[in-house]
Amino acid sequence: MASTEMKARFPLLLLLGILFLASVSVCYGIVSHDKEDDDRRPWWPEPEREEEKHHQRTRGSEEGEKEERERHQEPGHRERARQEGEKEEDERQPWWQPGRGEEEGEWRGSRRLEDPDERERVRERTERAKKWRRETEERDTPRRPHHRESEEEEGSSSSSSSESSRRSQRRNPFYFRSSSSRFQTRFQNEYGYVRVLQRFDERSKLFENLQNYRIFEFKAKPHTVVLPHHNDADSIVVILSGKAIITLVNPNDRESFNLERGDVLVHPAGTIAYVANHDDNENLRIAKIIIPVNRPGEFQAFYPSNTEPQESYLNGFSRNILEASFNAEYNEIERVLLRGGEQRQEQGLIVKVSRDLIQQLSRHAKSSSRKRTSSEPEPFNLRSRDPIYSNEFGKHFEINPNRNSQLRDFDIFLSSTEIREGSIFLPHYNSRSTVILVVNEGRGEFELVAQRKQQQQRRNEEDEEEEEEQPRIEAQRFRARLSPGDVVVIPAGHPVAINASSDLNFIAFGINAENNQRHFLAGGDDNVISQIEKVVKEIAFPGSAEDIERLIKNQRNSHFANAQPQQREEGGHGRRGPLSSILGAFTK
Repeated sequence: MASTEMKARFPLLLLLGILFLASVSVCYGIVSHDKEDDDRRPWWPEPEREEEKHHQRTRGSEEGEKEERERHQEPGHRERARQEGEKEEDERQPWWQPGRGEEEGEWRGSRRLEDPDERERVRERTERAKKWRRETEERDTPRRPHHRESEEEEGSSSSSSSESSRRSQRRNPFYFRSSSSRFQTRFQNEYGYVRVLQRFDERSKLFENLQNYRIFEFKAKPHTVVLPHHNDADSIVVILSGKAIITLVNPNDRESFNLERGDVLVHPAGTIAYVANHDDNENLRIAKIIIPVNRPGEFQAFYPSNTEPQESYLNGFSRNILEASFNAEYNEIERVLLRGGEQRQEQGLIVKVSRDLIQQLSRHAKSSSRKRTSSEPEPFNLRSRDPIYSNEFGKHFEINPNRNSQLRDFDIFLSSTEIREGSIFLPHYNSRSTVILVVNEGRGEFELVAQRKQQQQRRNEEDEEEEEEQPRIEAQRFRARLSPGDVVVIPAGHPVAINASSDLNFIAFGINAENNQRHFLAGGDDNVISQIEKVVKEIAFPGSAEDIERLIKNQRNSHFANAQPQQREEGGHGRRGPLSSILGAFTK
């Protein structure tokens, strides 16, 4: 009887045992699942974008609900669902974000180190991270303007063209627009302003050799005076417009000079100077290149008198030092030097004065001679000699260190260029000098050609081979529209061309001027392409030697020429030349 009863209860006990084992298996699977998820959290932070955070929070809540449902499923079915969910999650993630299950920051345990699947997963993750960094850098690099700028600046809508031109100019490291925030105003009132351009090496690594050169601009209304001051920097002063009286004060004497447009004066560091505009109608405009003597790229102006923006350096001395130095009571020193002239303090660094005072200043001032040889330490004019390039389309005046001992000390050349409306300064480059160009009058456009490696995203993304490819070097064009006050930097060896939409005048400071040569790529004279031997031309260019020679001789003018091609003037009957590989970046 007992035996029969046990046989009857055996199926029930067996069923209870199966249920117990199933529940234990379910609990173990859930714990393992949670632990595995914890181990697979990303080891680097994801991009902090609000919309992605919201997406992650929503996705987290959905996964929680999904996990709750999975607890009531059989283990095998739940495992398959989890794997499918991970696959879908990997597909939803952006290409640059590591997929779920591939994000372990480190190996945990010796078994994972020995697991070939895990090693393969780490290798793939590393490759994805490298690819992400590489393509992020390429995305941050400005796109080649050879195509985009052509499309933007030649748009049909004038408003959209203007806006796209401004965007392209912001991407142009060689161009500094006069109205941009890259010019820092150090002082401004109703009578004028003083401002300085940002450090060149802060704009681009291309200009690291210019870290100790700064461009300074000054403007003052008629019958005004800039108060006495000195700088901890040498400077070369160029008069852009107006008439100036500049006085340099030395320990034992002083010298005053009447200066006009095109005159140049070297202002040594530490020499006290003051400037007056003695023209009755025209504003005085000055451009300087400044070479600091203390900290590279940084300079200061020191004023002995109190002004609105700046306190006198005499205030920095103690009372005892001042009394001993001037052999007077401090009250008298304070009244005469430190508290006096409150009206001038309110006006600032640039003050309005009477015509009589201007006449007194000009009484003993010397004038710059256009015939001066520029060898003595006195002002000289950029037009003191005949232009080195001149024709009906433009003129170029230049004074280099070989002609001027003052410029030799700084290894700088100075030039002044005039381009007639509708004309072009033909493509050329400087062999050694980096040129800093300051637009004085008129409007135009410049095009500069740089080089860079070809965009790496053009490779086949599916090619995972580790072979190093030799990148192709692309010609990259930068261009911008020029207006008064704009600054352009032209590095050595970089071809450039400038055309004028109205009569254009600019000055230039050439850094590293010694032994510099200007090489023209087109024109009748000084054309370096024409000096290449015929047999080499045939090797280098697609055209025959005769075609190349004929093309070069098409441009009869030298240095300056008409901006409209001859074939366009003749109705487009001219031939397309074989030298497009050289000047292709200047086209379109």
